[in-house]
Amino acid sequence: MDALPSGVLERLAQLRALVSPRAQRAGPNPLGLPGAWIYRADRPEPMVKHSAALLRVGVIVQGRKQLHVDGRVLSYDESSCIVLTGEVDYSSCVVEASPEQPFISLTLEVPTELVVRTLLDLADVCPVAVAPSGPPQSAFLAELDDRVLEPLVRLVGCLDDPAERKVVAPLALHELVFRLLRSDAAAALRAAACRGGDEGRIAESMAFIRANAQRKLSVEQLAKRAAMSPSHFAHRFREVARVSPMRYLKHVRLEHASVLLQQRLRAGEVATRTGYASVAHFTRDFKQRFGVAPGQYARRIGAGETIAGSDNHVAASALAAGNASA
Repeated sequence: MDALPSGVLERLAQLRALVSPRAQRAGPNPLGLPGAWIYRADRPEPMVKHSAALLRVGVIVQGRKQLHVDGRVLSYDESSCIVLTGEVDYSSCVVEASPEQPFISLTLEVPTELVVRTLLDLADVCPVAVAPSGPPQSAFLAELDDRVLEPLVRLVGCLDDPAERKVVAPLALHELVFRLLRSDAAAALRAAACRGGDEGRIAESMAFIRANAQRKLSVEQLAKRAAMSPSHFAHRFREVARVSPMRYLKHVRLEHASVLLQQRLRAGEVATRTGYASVAHFTRDFKQRFGVAPGQYARRIGAGETIAGSDNHVAASALAAGNASA
């Protein structure tokens, strides 16, 4: 790794100081935000297959790893951040880690509608930003600078205060997206978010799903609200979000369920709060994604254990099994 600018080193040190105490065990550790986690490894790890369902940003605060995707080999460390555009299968391994200096990374799932909304906000001042061209890359490495690190420091630093977490965290995430859209990663984010002229309506639909995930929703309802035919809506939604509307809804529900279970709520109450009419259906979906039943998940997370998923370890608000080490 080449010598980093002093500003980057300072922000990295701040982020490392905030993240390290939250990475108490090997594997993924909860960050306290849906779709966000910290990964720790105390020694080099072999190549493991993963998949990223949605748009994801990863930053290494200590150590080094290698990623194989689409026939490319990407090696990265504290000098860069990685953007995975969603719906991508890849393999990765930790290549630099020790008990004295463990590998530690921070991964955030970025709502695609937030990227689209930011692009639309920038349309008047940066028209080129809303017109991606060329085939999108599934994974992109961008040089890390202090302007990207600053909102990450604020994001992690606000999590212990409930009021700050509610108000500051969304602002910090929005700023992170803005900074990335003004970095080398911009094309990757644009390509992941934009597939034509309906981005605004799809972004509104995604925000509506997130705000109303506990309700019974259908493609027909969502399409009518977006003033599109069901078939066109489903097609454009998948192009923009990289997943189908109903899969996105299930993802949002289970993402929220994992956070509620950390708050010691019973599975039946969590099922109701996340829009499931049947506890059995909720339990089946949750186990398929996290590898364990909701009750077992809550007990083991409460005991500070790492939960083994089908391909990899999953803890707290990490994603589906096999997805936690970006």
